[in-house]
Amino acid sequence: MPKYTSFSSKWLHKVDSTGKPCSVWLRQGKEKSTFICTVCNIELSCANGGWTNVKNHFERPKHLQCLKDVLESGQLVASTVTLSSTRNNTASNQSYTSSFSSPITNNPSFMVLNNSTDRALTHEEKITRAECYWAMATAQLGFSYDSSQNIPELFASMFPDSKVAADYAMKDRKLSYVVSHGTGYFFIRELIKDVLKAPAYSLLFDETTIVGVRKQLDLHIRYWSEYQQGVVTRYWKSIMLGHATADIISHHLLDSLKYEGLDLSKLLHLGRDNPNVNKAVEAMIEKEVRSAQEKKTGNSSSNGLLSIGPCPLHIIHNAFKRVRREDYLKVVETIGVGVGRFMKRFVITRWIEVGSVIERIIDQWPILIEYFLVYLPKIDKKIINNDTWKRIQIQLEQKKTLVRFHFILYVYRHIFSKPLTWLQQKQPFIHLLFEECSNLFRNILISFIKDDLLTNKTVKQLLSISFDSQANEKPDSKLEIGEITCNELQEMPTNEKIKFMQDVRDIYKTIARELTRTLPVTNNFLQNLQFMHPLQRHHESSSKSLMIIARDLPQLLSDDDLDYLNGEWRLYENETIPEEWYQQKTTSGGSDEVIKYHPIDNYWKHVFAIKTSSGIVKFIVLPKLIKSLLSLSHGNADVERGFSENAALITDDRSSLSDISINGLRATKDAVKFYGQGKVHEVPICKGLLDNVKEAHSRCQVDQERKQRILKEKEAIEAAAKLTKNKELILVEKEQNLIDQHKILQEDLENASKMLNEGNSRLEAAVATKNFAGVEMAQLLIGGAKKKLDVLKTQLGDNTDQMNQLRKKLKK
Repeated sequence: MPKYTSFSSKWLHKVDSTGKPCSVWLRQGKEKSTFICTVCNIELSCANGGWTNVKNHFERPKHLQCLKDVLESGQLVASTVTLSSTRNNTASNQSYTSSFSSPITNNPSFMVLNNSTDRALTHEEKITRAECYWAMATAQLGFSYDSSQNIPELFASMFPDSKVAADYAMKDRKLSYVVSHGTGYFFIRELIKDVLKAPAYSLLFDETTIVGVRKQLDLHIRYWSEYQQGVVTRYWKSIMLGHATADIISHHLLDSLKYEGLDLSKLLHLGRDNPNVNKAVEAMIEKEVRSAQEKKTGNSSSNGLLSIGPCPLHIIHNAFKRVRREDYLKVVETIGVGVGRFMKRFVITRWIEVGSVIERIIDQWPILIEYFLVYLPKIDKKIINNDTWKRIQIQLEQKKTLVRFHFILYVYRHIFSKPLTWLQQKQPFIHLLFEECSNLFRNILISFIKDDLLTNKTVKQLLSISFDSQANEKPDSKLEIGEITCNELQEMPTNEKIKFMQDVRDIYKTIARELTRTLPVTNNFLQNLQFMHPLQRHHESSSKSLMIIARDLPQLLSDDDLDYLNGEWRLYENETIPEEWYQQKTTSGGSDEVIKYHPIDNYWKHVFAIKTSSGIVKFIVLPKLIKSLLSLSHGNADVERGFSENAALITDDRSSLSDISINGLRATKDAVKFYGQGKVHEVPICKGLLDNVKEAHSRCQVDQERKQRILKEKEAIEAAAKLTKNKELILVEKEQNLIDQHKILQEDLENASKMLNEGNSRLEAAVATKNFAGVEMAQLLIGGAKKKLDVLKTQLGDNTDQMNQLRKKLKK
C-alpha cells in the first residue's frame, strides 16, 4: 500500500534535477519510510509517494539553493562517522566512537562536519563553525574577549572573497556566551559521557586563592577514556568558595558528582595534597562512598576509597624542606632577593626550581661578590645601612655559604630531582609508585647509614633501622655530600667542618624520619599494583597480587568475575606478546642499547584488543580491573598545572570574569588538548557542537533569567524577613510600651490603695473623736480612692489582655 512505501537504495543511483547523483545528498531516515536530505539537514516521509516525495523535495528552490552552496564550497560533511576514524586515520585499532550531542546519551556515533566527503556545510553552518573555531582559539591562546571587538572587520579585510568572513559577526559579547554556554557547556557534557563509560574513576581536587582574594576549588577527573583508549586526567569544573572549610568542600564535591549522575560507588580514589582540611574532606567523602558501595553490593564491609596516601609530590617537597635547617634554603632565598633582577628569583614555595636557581648562583658567584661587596657600595654609599644588603653581605663573605649551596645542589640533583620530575608526568605511574618511593627512601639512607645495614634489605627491613644510633651511621669521610662539596670543604676551618658535617647528618636523619612517616612504603595495596607492569607478567607473585587487589574491589567485580579473572590471567601469562608493545630499543652513538618503555596504558590497550581465532575479544573482566586501577592518581601535578593555566587566564585585568566564563574557558581549552592535541583546527566539528553554539544565546538567556529569578526570590525573602523583623520590632516596642504602662498603672493602683487606707484611717479617727467635718473629708477621700481603684483595675485588665494578645503574635 502507498502509505507504507519504504526507502529504496536504488534511489541513490538516480540523478536529481541538476544532473547530480542523489547519493550526494540523499540518505535513509531513521524510519524505513523516511529519507534525509543532508544538504537541507531535514528528514522527510516517503511513505505515501515514495520516489515522488523525494523528487518533489529536490525540485524545491530551497533545496536547489542549499545544493548550490554545497557545490560551491568544496568542503563536504559526513553522514554518521565514527570519531576514531576522523581523529587518527592510522589508529585502526581504536574502536571507540563518541556521541557528540546534548543531552547525555550513549549514542555510539556522531555527525562530523569538517572531515568527511559526503556534503558541504550550509552557509549558516559555516559561520557557526567559524565561531566554534574562534571560541576555541580564544580559550586555547588566552585571548581576552575584548580582543574580538574588531575581529569581524579584520576577517572581512583578510579574506575579501569569503562569504563566511563577510557575514562573520561574533564580537566580544557573543564570544563570551558562546564559550560559557556553547563550547564549554558541550565539552563538559562530552566529558561526563566519556567518564560514564569508564569502569571507575579518580577525583582530584585542590583549592587556591585567585584575584579578588577568592578561593577557587578545581576538580579534575582521572579515568580510562574509551575515546583516547588510555588514561587521561581531564579538567572538570571550578567552584568559587568563600571560606573553604572541609564541610563546604565536601558538600560541593558530592553535589557536583550527584548532579552529573556520576556513580559514587565507582569513585576509587580522591587525589589531594596533605593539608588537614583535605584529610577531613576525604573522611566525609569516604562515608558517602561506603554508603553507595553498600547499596550497590549489599555488602556492609565495603572498603570505601582506596588508600594510597596523599600526593607524593607534596610529601617529597616537605621532606626536602628539611634542608632548611640552619636556614640552608633561606640563604638561597636571601641572595635570590638581590639577584632577582638578572636571574630567576627563588622562593621556598617554588621548591621544584631550586636546582636551576642554585646552579646560576654558583656559576655567577665571583660576579655576585664583586657586584654586592664592591660595585654597589661604590655607587650608593647609603646601601651599607640597608638591612637586605647586610644580610647578603654576611652570606657572601662566609666561605661556608658556597659549601652549603654545593651540598643543597647535590641533594637536589642526586636524590630529589628524579622523583620530583618523574611524579609530574601525565602518563599513569601508579604501578611504579611503590618502587619509586622505596628507591627514594633507600637513597636517603645510603647517604648516611652504613652499607652493610642496607644490602639486600627490603623496605620493611629498612624501616626498622634506628637513625639516631651513632653505631649505624657512616663516618664523616663516607657521608654522601658530593665531590664538589668535598673539595670546597677542604678550605674551611676544622671547627666549621665539624659543624657542617653534623648539620649534614641532622639533615639526612630529619629527611629520613619525615619520609618514614609519610611515604607509602608500607602500603600493601600499592605494592601489589606492580603486577600490571609488562615485565611482571610471569613473576610468581603477580597472580597472587592480582587476586588480592581484585578481592578488595567488590563494588567492581562480583564473585563470578573473580573466577573469570583468574582464568583470563592464565591466558594472559601464556599469550605471545611482542616486545614493541611495551618497549622500544635503540642504540646510542656507540654500541650501547637504550630501552625506552611505552606508557603502561598504551601496552594494555594492545592487550585488550587481542581476539580469539573466531574474532571474539579474549579478555572481558581483566580490562575492567586494569582500566580501574590505572585511573588511580600517582600525584596531584595535573591540578597544580591547572592552577598555572588559571593564573594566566584570570589576570588582574580579568578579575571580573564570571564563574561560568572561567569554567567555559577552562573546559574549552582542555577539550582542545583532548580532541585536537592542542591544535584548534584538528578538533572535530560535529553537529552537536554546532547545535550547542547555536543554542548558546538562548541557554545564556535562560541562565540569566534563572539567576535573576533567584536574585528576586532572594530579595523577596530578604524583604519579607526585613518586614517580619520590622513587624516584630514594632510588636516588641508595643509590648515594651504595655509593660511600661503596666508598671505605671501598678504604681497608680498602689497609690490609690494607700489613699483608700488613709481615708479609712481618717474615718476611724474622726468617728472616735466625733469630728463630723473630719468624717466628711474622710468619706470624700475614700470615695475618690475607690473610683480611682475601679478605673485602674479596668485599665490593668485591658493592659493584660493586650499584652497576652501581643505575645501570641510574637510566638507565631
